[in-house]
Amino acid sequence: MSHPDTPFDFDKFRLRRFVEKLIEAGEVAIHEDPVSLADLSARVDETAKASLFKQVGDEKFEMIAAVSGSRKRLAMAFGVDESKVIDEYTRRMANPQKVVEVSSASAPVHQVVITGDDIDLMKLPFHLQHEYDGAPYISSGIDYSVDPATGRTNVGCRRLMFRSRNTMRANLSQPSDLKRVYLACVERGEKLPASFAIGSHPLDYLAAGLRIPVDEFGLVGTLRGESVPMVRGLTNGVLAPADAEMIVEGYFDELGYREKEGPYGEFYGYYGPVHMDPVFHVTAITMRKDVLHQTVRHSGRYLSWTESANLGGLNSELQMWRLLRAANIEPAAVCAVPGTNGRQSARVALKRGTPGQARLAISALASIPRLKTIYVVDEDVNVFSNEEVEWAMSTRFRSDRDIVVLEGFAPFYMDPTTGDHGSIAKVGFDLTAPYGRPETVETRRAFAPRFADASAAPKQFNSVREALASRPMFFMELMTALGSTDGREIALEIDTLTQEGVICRLSDGEWALEGRVEKK
Repeated sequence: MSHPDTPFDFDKFRLRRFVEKLIEAGEVAIHEDPVSLADLSARVDETAKASLFKQVGDEKFEMIAAVSGSRKRLAMAFGVDESKVIDEYTRRMANPQKVVEVSSASAPVHQVVITGDDIDLMKLPFHLQHEYDGAPYISSGIDYSVDPATGRTNVGCRRLMFRSRNTMRANLSQPSDLKRVYLACVERGEKLPASFAIGSHPLDYLAAGLRIPVDEFGLVGTLRGESVPMVRGLTNGVLAPADAEMIVEGYFDELGYREKEGPYGEFYGYYGPVHMDPVFHVTAITMRKDVLHQTVRHSGRYLSWTESANLGGLNSELQMWRLLRAANIEPAAVCAVPGTNGRQSARVALKRGTPGQARLAISALASIPRLKTIYVVDEDVNVFSNEEVEWAMSTRFRSDRDIVVLEGFAPFYMDPTTGDHGSIAKVGFDLTAPYGRPETVETRRAFAPRFADASAAPKQFNSVREALASRPMFFMELMTALGSTDGREIALEIDTLTQEGVICRLSDGEWALEGRVEKK
C-alpha cells in the first residue's frame, strides 16, 4: 500500500453517483416532502424501488434507502445485464485487486472531520426500522478492522444501535471473523479499533458479505474491478474507503459482551432475540461535505425487496455455481430465491444429461448450511420466473417419485424451523422431465411461432406439394419453406391436396405426401 502518484476518480464508486444512475433508469422513488425519522421505514416499505428522501428529520438529512434491493440494481452496479451478473462476478473474483492508501488531504470522506467533544451521535439519522426493534439504529454500516494478533484484514456488515452521544451497540452476535477477533482481544484485555463506512456502493456490500481467507480490504477492490483507495483513520489508524459518504471511527472496548441488545427485524422476516453485545466508542466522524446518508432495508413483509435477500442471494448463487462445478455438474442457470431471503431456497436449471443428475445436484447443494429447499429444472425453464417454476412443478413433478428428503442437518443462525432435537431437514424437488420417454409433440412446450424476416430468408419451394416432396413438415415449417407471412393460402393448397387424396397426417401432426411418411 502506498500513496498513488496519480489521483483516483473518487466519484466512480461513490454512492451518490450510483443513485443518479438508478434515477435515470427509473429505479428510484423520490420524496421531496419532509419525512420524520419515525415515519421513514414505513415510507421505504411502500415501494419495491429504492427511495430517495430529500428532507428527513429535523436536520433535513438527504437519505437513500434500499439501493441494493433488486437484481436489476445489482446488475447495474456491475455494469452488466441481469443475465450476466454471475459471469461478471466470477470474472472479477478471478482477478484480485490491491489496496492503495491515499492521504487524508485527498480523501473526500475527510472533507468534514468531527472529533473530541464535538462528537454527537444525536446528529446522525438513527431510526426505528421495525415495530419491535430495541432502539433506533443505523443499518448500513460496513466495518473495517485488522486482527491485532495476525494483521489479517476483515470487512463485514453491522447494524449500529444508538446508545449515547458517543457510543453505540454493534450487532456482533452472529458467528463472524470480527466476533472471533474481538473475543480474542477481550481475553487479552485489549480494545479492538474499527471503522464503519456508512454510505457505500453496492459492490462494497457484496464484498463485506463474503467470508474467504484473503485480504478482505483488497476484496472490496476485487469486486469493484480495480484497486480501492483507502484512507487511514485519524484517531484509530484503521483503513477505510476514501470515497465513502461517511466514516465513523472508534473501538470496541475490552469489557466484552455486557449489554442487552435488540431485538432486530431479521432476514427470515421475524425478529431475532434480545442478546448481549459489546459497546463501540466513537472517536471521530468524518464525511463528505454533501454527504448522502444511507439506510439498508433488512426485513419486512416482502423479503424480495430487501437488500439482505438480494445481496445475500447473489453471494449464495456464486457459492452454488462453485459447488455444482466441483461435483462435475455445469448448470445452465442458478437462482437464490429472494423471497426466501436469498439463502434458504435455490433453483437450478440443468442441461439434459443423464438420469440421476438432478439428485446429484440436490445432494451437492444440501451442504450449504442456510439452504433448505432445492428445485431442479431443465434448462428450458427460467429459474428466475415463479410462473415457469410452478409450471414445471405442475407438469413434470410426481410427489411419489421426485422428492428427496435429507435429515439431521445443523440449523443456520436463528432458523425458526429448528426442531426439538436442534436439527433441521432439507428437501429437494426434481422438476426435470423424465428420462427415457419418447419425444413426441406432446412432450414439447407450446410457444408462439417466431418467423424469420421473409426477405432475409427467401422461400425454398414454390408449392406445398414441392415442399412436402422433400420431407414431412409441420405447418410452421411449410410457412417458412414457402416464405409465407400469412398461412391461409397454404391451408387452401393443403385442402386441395387433401381432396386429391395425395396428402396425409403423421402421428405428431406433420403434413406429408402419401408414400412420403418418413420423418426427418
